[in-house]
Amino acid sequence: HWPKEQVVKCLIYYHPDDLPDRRLAQECQVRTLCEATNETGHELLIELIPVKGLPLQDDTLIRTMTRFYNLGIHPDWWKLPPSSAQQWQAIDALIEARDPYSRGVVMLGLNASIESLIASFEEARDSRSCRGFAVGRSIFHVPARQWLNGQISDEVLIERCCTSFERLIQAWREIRAPGTARSN
Repeated sequence: HWPKEQVVKCLIYYHPDDLPDRRLAQECQVRTLCEATNETGHELLIELIPVKGLPLQDDTLIRTMTRFYNLGIHPDWWKLPPSSAQQWQAIDALIEARDPYSRGVVMLGLNASIESLIASFEEARDSRSCRGFAVGRSIFHVPARQWLNGQISDEVLIERCCTSFERLIQAWREIRAPGTARSN
């Protein structure tokens, strides 16, 4: 009975080369969730984080998304880790071919530095499906830790978080502005 404007987010630590029993159990749960959100009319955001300890290859994310599409799982939104420009091209092509009703992708930060995120924005510059970013920990993790340890004041915490967020917004806008040339 959630309000319709609330989006259901499901974070999944998934790898297509993980143990079959683990993958099948996760896939079953995600299919059940997808069916439930379809029935209630809520949008579904699936956040994919590759399992640590297994090799991360250039096609790991695409293989995962393809597997989900093959299972009939079509989230409204994907939340994906930063990728290379070539990977973004593959993500765009997959979404366009398999899910024309997808709302798109938001990039997750994985607690990356602001500089690293800006570099990731450059990689996603030409992506048609990447719609924005959701990188909270990258914005507040370090200043929040300092604040919790009594090293900075409330005002400094707020100022540092705001400055980081504003810097990311400005970088995103500049990078994604129409007519901007890729700097390679």
